[in-house]
Amino acid sequence: MKRFEYYQPRTLDEAYGYMERFQGRAKYVAGGTDVIIRLKQRAIKLDALVSLTGVSGLSGIRVKGDLTLGGMTLLRDIERSDLIKKHYPALHQAVWVLANPQVRNVATIGGNLCNAAPSADCAPPLLVMEASVRVEGPEGKREVPVDTFFRGPGATVLKPGEILKAITIPRLQEGTGSAFIKMGRVSQDIAKINAAALVVMDGDVCVRCRLAAGAVAPVPMRLKRCESLVEGKRVDLRLLAEVADAASKEVRPITDVRSTEEYRRQVAGVLIKRALGDALAHWGTPFTFTVFDIPADWRYDKDSHPS
Repeated sequence: MKRFEYYQPRTLDEAYGYMERFQGRAKYVAGGTDVIIRLKQRAIKLDALVSLTGVSGLSGIRVKGDLTLGGMTLLRDIERSDLIKKHYPALHQAVWVLANPQVRNVATIGGNLCNAAPSADCAPPLLVMEASVRVEGPEGKREVPVDTFFRGPGATVLKPGEILKAITIPRLQEGTGSAFIKMGRVSQDIAKINAAALVVMDGDVCVRCRLAAGAVAPVPMRLKRCESLVEGKRVDLRLLAEVADAASKEVRPITDVRSTEEYRRQVAGVLIKRALGDALAHWGTPFTFTVFDIPADWRYDKDSHPS
């Protein structure tokens, strides 16, 4: 591994100064669970790493109408939050199955997004909750919807020197349920495919539906055509089957070392159907599935979920 400088500034202005000094040859680091591996593998070449761990005000979970997560908030802190577990189950489920406790103790939610992996587990829940990210840099501040944050594998809208300072999730409406589900070789592995769903119910009618999936396109994506099939309707098993079929057609997967395009397309429909059913169950409408196309890799179970 090539030698590099390591800096731990105490203020954002100091951090911006280091990034300006190295002119594209430096990278911000939070938990470092991805960038250090890539450096060791010589996948990237850098002259410096600028750690944000010493800058105050970048972490924490705060609720004031909307939910705000500091970009440097540890995944372990999100996992342990009773508030997120109760009110934002899709996000809690995604974090709970992300890697392992050792990684979650140092990895941050901002880092998970900024790596811009198509399979990022935190992305689908944030997409269905229509979250936005607060970006800050030498040129000022701006708010970017998560839906437009990703540009491609490993690429985001962040400009040189900018950081992801915080994530904002709008206040949830009454009657909201959400869920996340993941398919991998094992639950802690990088996802072959993942999916999230959010519903807002008025009686037995879904007045709002948001569906998203990861590892099915160059970036985590909303399935807007599938959403339109659900909104304004009473959700039954026949409609869930229709949504599953539509999801398989809407995704744009590729074949790689973890899975094939054909398999991902098939599984996308299954996982979207399950996530939607789980979101309805979380809201309070129980669904019983008699037959699944594939065995469940992981599924939220209130009785077995760790407290």
